[in-house]
Amino acid sequence: MLVDTLYFEENYPFPNNHLPLLHYQGGLKDVLGDISDSSEVLDLFANNKYTNGWVNGIYKRHHFHSTAHEVLGCISGKAEVEFGGPQGNVVTFSKGDVVLIPAGVSHKLLKQTDDFSIVGAYPDNQIHDMQYGDAPNYDYIKNNIERTPLPKLDPIQGETGAVRECW
Repeated sequence: MLVDTLYFEENYPFPNNHLPLLHYQGGLKDVLGDISDSSEVLDLFANNKYTNGWVNGIYKRHHFHSTAHEVLGCISGKAEVEFGGPQGNVVTFSKGDVVLIPAGVSHKLLKQTDDFSIVGAYPDNQIHDMQYGDAPNYDYIKNNIERTPLPKLDPIQGETGAVRECW
């Protein structure tokens, strides 16, 4: 399974993280074959302890979570997503791809196809907050990010995989 790692420097007011974003190109296809509906992806994530799942899209403004890592699996369509804040890295996110976003890494939808849809979840029952880079308590937010526990399992491969190798 091809997994790209992307690292992001602090881009005030977006703290980002020393952990890399993991982009599993075609990761869902490798594990599930052709994806027929969101429940298969929700089940895969839940089996690997990524819970509080949902189906939707990505916000069209820079945002991040300081209290949770986030996994996104593309179940249809394609989008361009900017990670790391303004002038960050733009990643094409296509059906079958997965990204594991470390706490603190900003993400924003730039453009999408009409059928773009994703499944999202958070490891180990982590509860996410919403940050938009406008909070006056920046040091507190950075401290939250550093205290966010690493996932116990990889969202795709469980006990093996990129989380064990790269985080």
